[in-house]
Amino acid sequence: MWECSNSVDRRNVCGICLVAVLAIVFDFSNRRACTSCPSSSTTMTMGIERVLKEKFGDALKDIRQVFDEEVKLITVEAVNAHLDILRPAIKNYGGSVDVLSVEGEDCVVKYVGPESIGMGIKAAIKEKFKDISNVTFTS
Repeated sequence: MWECSNSVDRRNVCGICLVAVLAIVFDFSNRRACTSCPSSSTTMTMGIERVLKEKFGDALKDIRQVFDEEVKLITVEAVNAHLDILRPAIKNYGGSVDVLSVEGEDCVVKYVGPESIGMGIKAAIKEKFKDISNVTFTS
């Protein structure tokens, strides 16, 4: 188990578990607070992927994130529920977030707060809901 040092709330320690090694392809899944952390993709690229490439070199063919559960229906309620873990941190920065609509590949979100947190919200939505490619903020 590798634990993330970027966790805002130490009660929700981030972490990932290596799921499998298949022909030097690493499959991993996020655990605990990392499941909806907007920094999890960056952590993978800048941390985990770098370390694995240093260790295995050209033998490393791929690193893939796997999900514990497949998202079947994308609704306003499902996206809002996914953002619930981020809400305390967003509130601490004086912000708020609420999903207003989801139609096809478009998601409209009412967001107030810092731009950097907003970028994380967009990443968290797109990472969990692969069919959503456009996240638009309104205030």
